[in-house]
Amino acid sequence: MEDKHITTMKDAQKLVKFFAERNKWDDAPNVDKFDHLHEELIEMSKHLRYKSEDERRKYVEENKEIFKDGIGDLFFALCRLANQLDVDIEDAFNMVKKEILEKYNHKNPENKIIK
Repeated sequence: MEDKHITTMKDAQKLVKFFAERNKWDDAPNVDKFDHLHEELIEMSKHLRYKSEDERRKYVEENKEIFKDGIGDLFFALCRLANQLDVDIEDAFNMVKKEILEKYNHKNPENKIIK
């Protein structure tokens, strides 16, 4: 399962669950995952702090791997948190996606509200 290319959020969540079970990690709900997500976000934000918009854009362009790694760590940790809370990550995303798109009256090219 580890070598399989992940193509969906659900696949990622399953892989993380398998990985946690294989390593005998306790996936009971706890605050550690919230703290881990917070730490990962702070680590990435440190790279952009106190820079102008142009400096931030340039830094991201020149250091894409830092952010790619950080986003990957965040997503892995988010999948772990979803598993701990017994939340289907795709269902959660789709629920929030619908709410956000409706809030901002998002329309597709045919001028229809996307749901």
